[in-house]
Amino acid sequence: MAQATLKRPAGLYFIATLFVLAPIGNLLLSFSTSGLPEWYRPGWLLALLQTVSYFDWVWLSLVFITGLLLYKPHKSTWAAALITLTSVQAINIYRLLTGAFVDSEAMLEIQLLFSIVFTAAFLAVLYYVRYPYLDRRARWFFPQTKRYQLRTPADVLASDIYQGITESISVNGAKIRLKRDLDRSSGRLNFVDVVFPEIQNVKINAKVVQYGDNTLHLKFKQLGSKEKTYILDWFQSQNETSSRV
Repeated sequence: MAQATLKRPAGLYFIATLFVLAPIGNLLLSFSTSGLPEWYRPGWLLALLQTVSYFDWVWLSLVFITGLLLYKPHKSTWAAALITLTSVQAINIYRLLTGAFVDSEAMLEIQLLFSIVFTAAFLAVLYYVRYPYLDRRARWFFPQTKRYQLRTPADVLASDIYQGITESISVNGAKIRLKRDLDRSSGRLNFVDVVFPEIQNVKINAKVVQYGDNTLHLKFKQLGSKEKTYILDWFQSQNETSSRV
């Protein structure tokens, strides 16, 4: 019985690494264009660091923090990363519009490049904020309930009976691929009942977390001890079956 695992958001980790290194690169680039022939000597570096404005330290720190936040695949950290990205982009656009880099063509080009990268990073985060890259059920301080990649028939009771099959399931919820599209003409669908014929015909009330492409993400509500026992016993039976294969 295979436990569902998340994919690594490799593209986002690459962007995160760039953001962690970007503040150092930005400072070194600005120092190299300062006109000092030996700017890289420790004494000159310390002197140049003291000339960095408070405004620069703020946005460079935000870029660095964004990189660190993107390394942690969690809905809270990625939401915070979107906020910092928006803040950095706003600062960058403001400085471009106010002519902060008008005296340095190289820095102007770099800041324009940063704007493109920040926009791409924002879109990348929006792309990766979904399963199988992110489990939005994940919590900070408590272990997450195991989700298993098991296929079993499921009947979703909404405006009609919609047959489907699970793609993953746990004692807290399930991901179900439906055989036909849900009729949502009456408005947003918030709760449904779902019946699992192979699990003692257990009927569970569930909250609709997400729906798209005929795939229904459900969070179980009002799961009694009897229903939970049925599901756990079924997990055990599937585990024993797979062990014998």
